[in-house]
Amino acid sequence: MNGMTEAAGSKPYEQSPEPRKSRKVYWIVGSLILSAIVLGTCINGGMKAYKAVSARNTATDALVRQFLTDGLPPATDPIYSRRIEITQKAVDDTDRYIRLYGAVTEYGAPGCTVRSAANTEAAKSGTFGDCAMSVVSEKSPGRVTVQWVREDDDWKVIGFNVAYSDQSVLLDKAEQADEFLLEPDQPVAPSEPDAATED
Repeated sequence: MNGMTEAAGSKPYEQSPEPRKSRKVYWIVGSLILSAIVLGTCINGGMKAYKAVSARNTATDALVRQFLTDGLPPATDPIYSRRIEITQKAVDDTDRYIRLYGAVTEYGAPGCTVRSAANTEAAKSGTFGDCAMSVVSEKSPGRVTVQWVREDDDWKVIGFNVAYSDQSVLLDKAEQADEFLLEPDQPVAPSEPDAATED
């Protein structure tokens, strides 16, 4: 019976296998490399976003100053996006509204956010910049918002809005128009003949 127990157990010439090496070091090194890649990607994305926002801030400041000083460009100007229909009447109405409040005396710093969106409607898909800045005109403080859309490599204006806080300017203009309409018929002064037509 003694011979049987020796056969079932380990034999004296057999060696036990070497203990398995720990792979802990590989896991730690791999985790550190993966963390560095993720962190680098986040930093790179953050830098690109910062550059995009800074570029929109600069462009918005220049655009608002130009539009409020020189007036809005015509509806056919290439600065406007063709994703939406911009009519000349809308451009003229906005320009007329801005002129009611007088010249801008102070410009605030613009603030922008850049976002990307996907939608089944093409006009709502893409990369957009939403910007706002405060202004002070002769007759009222106001807020200007500019909406940008990226088309290929160019940024185009898809929305431009000016809102003034003092609406009494509009009421004054309406009262002046009412007074003009309520006055009795006034004779219209004849226009002087043009010197070119007299010859």
